[in-house]
Amino acid sequence: MNEANAFYLEGLDMKTFRRIASACIRLLFCCVTAWMLLPGSAWATSSCHSNPPLLFTLKFPDRIAVARDLPDGSPLSGWVSTPMTNNYWTCVVTQQWYTGTDFEVAGIIPSTPTSFTRSYNGKSFPVYATNVPGVGMALGGYIYNNGRTSGPLDFPHLGYQWNQNGSAVNNGGQLIASLVKIGKVVPGTVTGQLAQAFSWESATKATPVGNLNPGAGIINFDMTPVIVTVLTCQTPDVDVVMGTQSPADFPGVGSPSNKSTSFNLSFNNCPAGTADTVDKENLAGLIHSIQYRIDPTSPDRLVPGYTNVVALDDGVSQAGGIGIQLYDGNGAVVPLATYMPLGGFDGTKSGSYSIPMRARYFRTGAISPGTANATMLMTVQYQ
Repeated sequence: MNEANAFYLEGLDMKTFRRIASACIRLLFCCVTAWMLLPGSAWATSSCHSNPPLLFTLKFPDRIAVARDLPDGSPLSGWVSTPMTNNYWTCVVTQQWYTGTDFEVAGIIPSTPTSFTRSYNGKSFPVYATNVPGVGMALGGYIYNNGRTSGPLDFPHLGYQWNQNGSAVNNGGQLIASLVKIGKVVPGTVTGQLAQAFSWESATKATPVGNLNPGAGIINFDMTPVIVTVLTCQTPDVDVVMGTQSPADFPGVGSPSNKSTSFNLSFNNCPAGTADTVDKENLAGLIHSIQYRIDPTSPDRLVPGYTNVVALDDGVSQAGGIGIQLYDGNGAVVPLATYMPLGGFDGTKSGSYSIPMRARYFRTGAISPGTANATMLMTVQYQ
């Protein structure tokens, strides 16, 4: 009985073993079949690590002098760049996983560019604001992907991926920048971080969003500080003493007085500068030209029916029937509201300049006695 029972139990275990073994074989076959049907990306991998240095510095001039009224969009520096580096990261890649380089703005550079651009080798680079009002920075560059160089690329698109497997896939790039005038410049120092570069990794070609790997190491880009100054001359106010005149000094309506008063417009202590002889597009460094214009305090202060005659200031004791007209050193009437060049100006030399002028009363109607004062404004444009 005991032997029979023992035999029965042994037979039961063998059947169970065969069922279990059969199930395991079927399971293994299913696993192998499923593994063979998986897409290649399911087992493709990448492992990237950064290589020193992790900080690159763009070397700008220490100082940049800007003519105050230089047109917006004018370059303020030549192009500067980091070295073309082909191995920000080294990656081990299997089954053609996508890897690459992507640049993003950082530090003093906002995410949205201005409306200005600057052309680099035929490619328009967008200009971003900096920490100094009126001074922007054009940004772009190149991308290196394991033997492939792409660019120049503008900054919003400064990134590239490529699928190539291997034990040493190298990815890198180059950042290129230039300072640009984007508005009224406030003197200050442009300095700070500009951008960062990330290892761009994904199973399939995809956007950088969600596919950048900070763990592989972040490459940082900053700049040498740039002190920005604004170039102008000193232009003091001018008081012209016209003296006392009588009706006999005025020949008739529509003609100037027989008497005139001399005075000078002064441009003092104009600074010397140095032009950029390498990048001809860069207009910073000196005042290239000075223009000036003279206007009444408002357009309605021009006497109707007469050319370039300014009405007297308002007042209860003002004289009537006269205005004021200006003449240059050659006796020609000065055109109002019109820019005129400062003759003889040389922006490479410091100096002061003086423009000889004369003022005359001009009869516009029946003369009545009183004070005959008038005010005009001089606007100077430094470019």
